[in-house]
Amino acid sequence: MRFRKTHEDWIAMTGRMLIAPLCWKILFRTTGVLFSIASLCFCCEDLRGQEQKVIVVVGAGGSDDYQQQFQNWADNWKSAITSAGESAPDFVCIGSEANPSGKNDLQRLEQELTNLGDATAELWVVLIGHGTDDGKVSKFNLRGPDLSAVQLNQWLPDQEPRTIVVNCASSSGGFVGKLKHPNRVVITATKSSAQRNFARFGQYLSMAIDDPAFDLDKDLQTSLLEAVVAASSQTQEFYLQETRLATELAMIDDNGDGKGTPSDWFQGTRTVKKAKASEPDGFVANQIFLIRRGTEARLTVSQRSNRDRLERELELLRQKKDRLGEARYYQSIEPILLDLAKLYQTVDSKNSIDSENSIDSKKPTDVEK
Repeated sequence: MRFRKTHEDWIAMTGRMLIAPLCWKILFRTTGVLFSIASLCFCCEDLRGQEQKVIVVVGAGGSDDYQQQFQNWADNWKSAITSAGESAPDFVCIGSEANPSGKNDLQRLEQELTNLGDATAELWVVLIGHGTDDGKVSKFNLRGPDLSAVQLNQWLPDQEPRTIVVNCASSSGGFVGKLKHPNRVVITATKSSAQRNFARFGQYLSMAIDDPAFDLDKDLQTSLLEAVVAASSQTQEFYLQETRLATELAMIDDNGDGKGTPSDWFQGTRTVKKAKASEPDGFVANQIFLIRRGTEARLTVSQRSNRDRLERELELLRQKKDRLGEARYYQSIEPILLDLAKLYQTVDSKNSIDSENSIDSKKPTDVEK
């Protein structure tokens, strides 16, 4: 009987509390806080894996003039990254200063690549300097022992994270075939290893990599593809104005076939020429951003992976549009577009809830008033 009486008193007391407006406000506010904490805990592991790491390697200049140019290009990359503030990728520069613990540049690069943290979901390796190729081995010139394409391929992650290699050196075209991998994007300053003269592509790319002026598809951020196409165009313009024969042409390989696509095959973000034996390059590079902004910055790793997959399915269907016919084509893309819309709606809804909770937490409560 005492238990029953106590239980009835507790119900009555709870009912009176819930009638009070202040209790409702406290309840809703507490629920919102708990929801935010639960969301944070649920997404913590995923958000932790969104981290990008950028390793910029400055090679041996051979002369003070070249060394200063290479350093300036590296500084441009650093400026673009640090401008992102707290959301900036992890940045490491090798080759600019004296090495710690007596390690040479090659050893430092190996250490960085073979000791990546689990949180790294996207790795960039940017090589700035001179390159050589003797017809058998393609190398990037470092202070001390040089880096070969074969060595770099051995040290790069085999599966995760997704890796972007940008080789701005002369004779860098030889790296394309050596670094081929389905989860890798390879950009080189030259079309082949035979283009041995000093390459200027790295200068223009370092300035275009996060320049909103080169946002060709107007999604409010500059993709890797957009920056490469812009830098290559500026490089070719340099040779034209100087009335000199162009001795470099940038290449893009992001479909894993190790063949690459010349940068002058692109008009905007699409190719105007296509290789016969493989799907065109460029699609993956257009989904990659050094600095993520807006909705792109709010996507979790799994959401971004799902988005990339859906967009790839759309692109493959677009390439088959003529064969499918208009009716079947639109019927095929409808479910993909709906899935994309749901994905972005989820991201926008989460952002809206976070904003409301942030605003509500700043309002004074009735007790405070």
